Amino acid sequence: MTSQAIPVPAFPKTTMTTLLALYMAQGLPSGLFAHALPVFWREAGIGLAWIGALKLLALPWILKALWAPVIDRSLWNVAPIRWVFGLQSLAAVCLIGLGIVGITPQGPWLPLTVAAILLINLLMATQDIITDGLAVRHVPAIWRGLANTLQVAGYKIGMLAGGAFLLILASHVDTQIALLLPAGLLIVLLTLVYRAPILRTPHRLSTPADEPQPRIIDGFIGLIRQPGMLFWLGIVACYKVGDAMGSGMVRPMLTDGGWTAEAIGNFTLATTVVGLLGAAIGGWLYTQLGGRRSLIWAGIAQAVTISGWALVAVKGTGTALVYGVGITEQLADGASTVVLFAMMMNLCRQQWAGTDFTVQASIQVIFAGIFGLLGGLIAQAYSYEILLGLAGSAGLAVVFVFALQGPKTVPR
Repeated sequence: MTSQAIPVPAFPKTTMTTLLALYMAQGLPSGLFAHALPVFWREAGIGLAWIGALKLLALPWILKALWAPVIDRSLWNVAPIRWVFGLQSLAAVCLIGLGIVGITPQGPWLPLTVAAILLINLLMATQDIITDGLAVRHVPAIWRGLANTLQVAGYKIGMLAGGAFLLILASHVDTQIALLLPAGLLIVLLTLVYRAPILRTPHRLSTPADEPQPRIIDGFIGLIRQPGMLFWLGIVACYKVGDAMGSGMVRPMLTDGGWTAEAIGNFTLATTVVGLLGAAIGGWLYTQLGGRRSLIWAGIAQAVTISGWALVAVKGTGTALVYGVGITEQLADGASTVVLFAMMMNLCRQQWAGTDFTVQASIQVIFAGIFGLLGGLIAQAYSYEILLGLAGSAGLAVVFVFALQGPKTVPR
């Protein structure tokens, strides 16, 4: 009896390119809010606690699991491009409007500024539901490591353009004009993916025609019914606790240390590029070691490098030290994010792919917001070095708890 080798699915080049463009689009406003906005607010004299609370303006990313099953079910009959076109073009319009009313929370335009930020997050969070579902459904299992590398890389490239490049540009032109950069890039990326095949076809159900269609409630509760899922969701919530607590305070610390917005932009540019290499390392690590071991090693690296920022807080914000710590921290951040996302993708059901990934991602965002706010409060009440030391220790503790569990406890 002879056995035949299972053919390896062809590399989905067009699909990967489309996903890369969609994840880049998500990163554009995220870079603005995560990297540029804290600098603009700190220069305007706003307190650290408020800057730490910026993560709470990402409320739609926290709540998107509530409407994810509705989006997933609509895609059984509606081509994804109809959603993507409306969401992405409206986000570009909102960014232009944000440039008009102003980006710092002062004066009578404050309510409009906050509303614009929330609306942009709502639009891009909904786009993320669709994009994650496309990735799970259209990327064969053998290529998912690379898919998650491209996911992180595309998102970081978008953050680079919306954050670091924007900070550099804002040092030479008015901030309102600089905001045209992410708005224009959203339109360009939408044009590039408009005719992509995976966006033109609704997702067809695999259930027999004589069986009833799955209910919306199945989208909400199906994931948690899988064995070991409660423990896994706890890991998802806390795995990047060190990054959530510490990273939001790095740029305010640099601002307080005398760094200009342009210098911080150049630093963010360099470290984000390095983060792309970290994402590639994460994909390779996942392939070589498997999910569990790669998650442990990447988590240790993330916690240790976050702790390195405490050394900067003690020794001072010298250029060599800041770049050294920043580069190693971004390598670890890229790797740990890819490994975590790859594990999350493997647990998604085909019919509810967007929902399952969104539930896990929303849990991660919820706790990132809580930990980010906690980090701002600790930094303001005590010091940067105490915060960053605690952040690294918390990250190591989570990895230790995960490592103590047997391989069978964690779903694959």
